[in-house]
Amino acid sequence: MFGYIRAFKPYMRVCQYDIYKAVYCGLCKDMGRRFGFFTRFALSYDIAFLALVSLSVRDKTLSADMQRCIAHPFKKTMCADCKNDLSYSSSAAMILIYHKLKDDIADKGLKEKAAAMCALPFFSGPYRKAAKRLPKLAREIGSAMKQQNDIERQASAGTDLACEPTARMMTAIFGGLPGGGEKKALLERFGYLLGRFIYITDALDDIQEDHRNGSFNPLLRIPGSTAEKDSLSADRLREIRSYADDSINLTLGELAEVYVRLDLTRYREILDNIIYLGLKNTYGNVRSGRFKNKNKRGNHIDG
Repeated sequence: MFGYIRAFKPYMRVCQYDIYKAVYCGLCKDMGRRFGFFTRFALSYDIAFLALVSLSVRDKTLSADMQRCIAHPFKKTMCADCKNDLSYSSSAAMILIYHKLKDDIADKGLKEKAAAMCALPFFSGPYRKAAKRLPKLAREIGSAMKQQNDIERQASAGTDLACEPTARMMTAIFGGLPGGGEKKALLERFGYLLGRFIYITDALDDIQEDHRNGSFNPLLRIPGSTAEKDSLSADRLREIRSYADDSINLTLGELAEVYVRLDLTRYREILDNIIYLGLKNTYGNVRSGRFKNKNKRGNHIDG
């Protein structure tokens, strides 16, 4: 959905990256089979991470073979096959993407609004199909999005309140993972904290654009600010980043603690990379303004 949950590739061994890439490519194929070709272009690293956690929770050995990819049609690449059952992750992706498009239409600038309006018809059918398969998740995400819209109408809404709907969505997604069993409560807390990370990171990523467009962004309303409110001066940006740093550090600290308690053993080295290195690296890129520039070419894994 956002692409903030990703591995830190320089610290991955080749075999780990091959597995990570195979899951990503397998999801792309699975989304195409279930929901249509166009939906494959909406795949994000976040959903690949969800699929990896799902495989680990179910203690599922990856089944993969060499297949051709739409990104690299002339060279076969390792791809997770149907035996892995990535249906939950694919369906959750459709529900999230549909609501993200509707939110962009209501909240974003003219360019993003137009793009979302063009894409929405291609995801309405897939959304209905996914919602029929996961009705409870669809209801919970729909309810959280309504709460998000209500909160954004409150001029005084702070960061903790604004984070809550995204945290609720991720709570529902990770808590609903097949095979969660006795780990359900920990998975829910894990999802909640991951949702907070996503929301705060996204808010910081959009700070310049939201200030320019007059859009809601809780970081523009941080408490105790001494800088001028009508401009994004260097002092004000410094205060915003410092406040976001504190929130992110607290969130990632508890996230790491819950992750340890989950004791996910399969694909552990890849998950460790994402939790301990990837999230911090992504946030660092967002904080420095490099993230959007790095991702202009698209949200896909290189071959």
